[in-house]
Amino acid sequence: MIRKNGIVFLFIMMLLLTAVVGCGTEEGGTEESQEPAVESTDLKDGTYQGRAQGHNSEIAVEVAIEEGKIASIEIIEHEETPVLVDPVFEDVKELMESHNSINIDTVSGATISSIGFRNAVKEAMVEAGATEEMLDQGKKISLDHGVALEEKDYEVVVVGAGGAGLIAAIEAKSQGAEVAIVEKNPFVGGNTLVSGGEFNAPNSWVQEKMDVEDSVEQYMEDTLAGGDYEADEELVRIMAESITEDGEWLRDYVEVEFIEDYLMHFGGHAVPRAIYPIGGSGIELIQKLQAKVHAMDIPVYLETEAKSLILDEDDRVVGLRAENPKGENVHFNGKQGVILTTGGFGANIEMVQEYNPVIDERYKSTNQNSATGDGLRMAQDIGADVTGMEYVQTYPTCNPNTGHLSYVADTRFDGAILVNLEGKRFVEELDRRDVISEGILDQTGEAAYLMWDTSIKENSNMETYMTEFEALEKDDLIVKADTIEEAAGFFGIDESTLKDTVERYNQFAAEGEDEDFQRRGALTALEEGPYYIQKVVPAVHHTMGGLKINKNTQVLSTEGTIIEGLYAAGEVTGGIHGKNRLGGNAISDLIVFGRRAGENATR
Repeated sequence: MIRKNGIVFLFIMMLLLTAVVGCGTEEGGTEESQEPAVESTDLKDGTYQGRAQGHNSEIAVEVAIEEGKIASIEIIEHEETPVLVDPVFEDVKELMESHNSINIDTVSGATISSIGFRNAVKEAMVEAGATEEMLDQGKKISLDHGVALEEKDYEVVVVGAGGAGLIAAIEAKSQGAEVAIVEKNPFVGGNTLVSGGEFNAPNSWVQEKMDVEDSVEQYMEDTLAGGDYEADEELVRIMAESITEDGEWLRDYVEVEFIEDYLMHFGGHAVPRAIYPIGGSGIELIQKLQAKVHAMDIPVYLETEAKSLILDEDDRVVGLRAENPKGENVHFNGKQGVILTTGGFGANIEMVQEYNPVIDERYKSTNQNSATGDGLRMAQDIGADVTGMEYVQTYPTCNPNTGHLSYVADTRFDGAILVNLEGKRFVEELDRRDVISEGILDQTGEAAYLMWDTSIKENSNMETYMTEFEALEKDDLIVKADTIEEAAGFFGIDESTLKDTVERYNQFAAEGEDEDFQRRGALTALEEGPYYIQKVVPAVHHTMGGLKINKNTQVLSTEGTIIEGLYAAGEVTGGIHGKNRLGGNAISDLIVFGRRAGENATR
């Protein structure tokens, strides 16, 4: 996320608000509008600047007016997410310049950013003498890309351009197959884009550097125990035995950069083992995967929504029927197979409640709005089996207003404590996500308060997330105060009890043992002001259930047979996490099984 070099990942989910129109595929360009350019001869020649609020911060532009018309638009400052907005800004800018108009439809998936960009240009044009009537004249101009009405022939078709899909496509292409990726969003990344990007690996190069003792067996045990032993042990073993080598592939072949002397210790893990990307988000993974896809000339068809799988006379999956933005059918033939990497269904509340009625209106979602279970439904339509669909995970430390996963709250992994309005701890901060989430909802106000001090802040990566911090501060969801009493008073937390709680916890830290909740890992005292308190709630985060696959990532039917030609990887699959997914395991999952799906589909 760009935060002059990128932070804002947790807000990306908001980018998927209701959209008016889409911005197209990576194939093709902007169509000519039917409307003539707006005649704005009353504009004064010169160069004007404008600023407006985007998704993450203000967007600043410089507009040159020549002969009363827009000659050029230059973006001089923004902190939006580059993977999402760079193509959007370029397309919108080109339309504004060529049509001499800012009357452009907003862009699906980047609604807030595109509105901010338009408003910044509008401010500059008002400085040049434009009136509201002048700026609103003419029919709205749409960005209309999209794949033409036709059949396209490939050997492997990947459905979904998140982390698993990009990895599967890269692997299939490296095996010599002709590959295409079909994605319904106007951008790549899926939920990987809004993740922290960390992945667990035993005996990794980072653990070796940091002298952390670990083993494949310990990682397996943590993962199986974390899912209440409901996971498929064969799949868990494949992940545990493969992820370190596959992580090195991601580092060396895809050139994803990681912090070499830091590991996150997610809840449920016996030791720290989560390798951490630079920037602290999935942005680093997606940008590098996207660059590799481009370098390998793998076509990515954006805003092309998969509708159904195509079978031959032997019931083998040989392609995909999709729709372009105009609702026209497009057939993607994949003679060797189709790989489903469409993600889970965490943004489809009806589907969530169909399988798990306990999830109610108290929960928002951390997911991209596109995580609606499309791949699951398509596969079920041809007889695919599913497993563990009732297992829906919530993430405990999210934004109470939006449901977005909070990365500022990652201080929990570096020593921050969770308290309630009464000022008391109520759960082990590194327990499983479901345990913490349920604990939070049992507290007064169905919310919790995460507290840390300056020493914990300095030992964490919180500085990476200051854009989020400032947004939380603006919404009164976080406070920085010189004293514990002042911080507690901001939220109405019992000041005296909180002070006693901190003193008791600091004593545990000095003795090296948490007598109240047996917190894992090193205990860090909270004794150096300023102090920070953040209000947090749980939100729907991950759906552990999905398509039943075998060790070769082949999708199985309800009769237990292989559906020939159909493969799946990532959150669209089930059985790998059991009842509960441990933090950092989603990326491990999609790396390992994404590669295997790409490899096996080429055989």
